[in-house]
Amino acid sequence: MTEMRHNRIAEARDKAGLTQQQAADLLGVSVQGYQYYEYGKRDPKASVIRRLCEIFGVSAAYLLGMTSSDGVVLPRPVDTVRVPIVGRIAAGTPREAFAQSDEYQDTPCSLVEGREGCFWLSVAGNSMNRLFPEGSLVLVDQGLEVRDGDVGAVFVNGYDATLKRVFFTRDGIRLHPESYDPEYRDMFIRRDDPEAPEFRAIGRVVSYTAPAGWRA
Repeated sequence: MTEMRHNRIAEARDKAGLTQQQAADLLGVSVQGYQYYEYGKRDPKASVIRRLCEIFGVSAAYLLGMTSSDGVVLPRPVDTVRVPIVGRIAAGTPREAFAQSDEYQDTPCSLVEGREGCFWLSVAGNSMNRLFPEGSLVLVDQGLEVRDGDVGAVFVNGYDATLKRVFFTRDGIRLHPESYDPEYRDMFIRRDDPEAPEFRAIGRVVSYTAPAGWRA
């Protein structure tokens, strides 16, 4: 892929007001798969180019570097819905969270279709910074079961909340941080320990948006 095409995909996404994660969700691929196109590591098929044009509201000629910037079609507005930001969740040591908030996040309808009762949470701490930089918003679907290996929002001790990758074993539940900081360690809740803290999954994390000014 040419450098011009690489820049055009990133430029078109910025003009459409989308994050890489949102663009990937609308395209139906992982964020890593989307980045391959934006960083020029993989040439998109014709069907992918067509869908990118629909998402960003630009022409294929522009996206492929065949026209100048004067040929850009005005970005097509993305249909959005207001989804509440319920509060903050610790990506570190569990702590009380979910303070009531009057804030909302304009969210693409495609992300919340069929997800009644979903909500955004603001990430505090760095124990999940391999996936979500501090200040990110994560979208939690309460209707989706947190399965083995999923990233979930969970309650510990009934009122403390945290964000972790969850593993279910025969002996208990392991809450695994995804952090660049080796200080963060797994937390294990044993099933046979009467003193073990209570565990309850709130919902599965299905998307996120990075804080303003952050670039992947």
